[in-house]
Amino acid sequence: MKIIVRLLSAVAVTLAVSLTWLLWPTSTPAFVDANGDPVSGGIAEEEWVDVNGLPQWTLTRGRDQDNPVLLVLHGGPGAGEFAWFRAYNSNLEDEFVVVHWDQRGAGKSFDPDTPAETMNLPQFIADIDVVVDHLRTKFGRERIAILGHSWGSLLGTTYVAAHPVKVSGYIGTGQISDMAANETYSYAFALAEARRLGNEAAIAQLTDTGAPPYGVDETLIQREWLTEFGGGLTHDGRSQLTLAWTALTVPEFNLLDLINLVRSALFSMGHLWDQIGNINLDQTYLSFEVPVFFALGRYDHQTPSELAEAYFNRLTAPDKGLFYFENSAHAPPWEEPERFFVVMVNDIKPRLLPDR
Repeated sequence: MKIIVRLLSAVAVTLAVSLTWLLWPTSTPAFVDANGDPVSGGIAEEEWVDVNGLPQWTLTRGRDQDNPVLLVLHGGPGAGEFAWFRAYNSNLEDEFVVVHWDQRGAGKSFDPDTPAETMNLPQFIADIDVVVDHLRTKFGRERIAILGHSWGSLLGTTYVAAHPVKVSGYIGTGQISDMAANETYSYAFALAEARRLGNEAAIAQLTDTGAPPYGVDETLIQREWLTEFGGGLTHDGRSQLTLAWTALTVPEFNLLDLINLVRSALFSMGHLWDQIGNINLDQTYLSFEVPVFFALGRYDHQTPSELAEAYFNRLTAPDKGLFYFENSAHAPPWEEPERFFVVMVNDIKPRLLPDR
């Protein structure tokens, strides 16, 4: 009987700890000085914003509210990324007012009852406009800067071209150029690497899926092998488990958020992936009225840097800059955070348009 009681007690404790971790309350810490006192003029807040009829979550952090406002458009579709930007790039908050927004159907904004008919590109562009106007009003700015990663670069490029008077500059990383060309290139690279390395499992899976276009399941298979071969999300091949643990070190993120992040990514890709397969930014958006900057990973074969560079060379803008990250694949901000900070602060920030 004692053994059973002990066993049940251990199970109860384990469940309690697991549930506590799952539901551990999240919050964002205030900025403090060396004495632990709140920094005057700083902002650290989570806010729910009504965006075209749906409440959507934002996180705003900046040591000085007079700094330029930087709206981060995360990747995916549906893959809220604020936890990794917070883990790897929190120093940007010293130089910008950084705003993370979990988009419709993504991350903390995820709602499985989100109307399917609203999961389309025009709706997302309209959503961005609401968030941008909210921030312009909140901080008294005429313009804000926009940073787009991966799927966020598709959104950012499209939005900036349509609403230049509201934008002080655009930064694209993991920059999309031509979706169909991207996927064709990615598949060819993954299969060639599999054959070069003699990886029979990869050869079999990639051969079985065949060349794109293909659906979400086949895309995820290709992405897994891209990362395995150093050309996917990260060049160093850090595992999804490592990235998950990193996210869970952030005070605004808990295990429930991680679960919902997976759900929202599958939900969003399921609705959007087939809609964006033929988008070619490098044919549609070639003239910009604001400064444009690309931060590209040398080893990025997911949104191939060679294609993004070719796009960059063709576009026109009042100012533009191309920055390569020699040890990165698809996520330079997280793979080379120190260099990303230097580029953002020394090379890009001074070249943004005046925001007042």
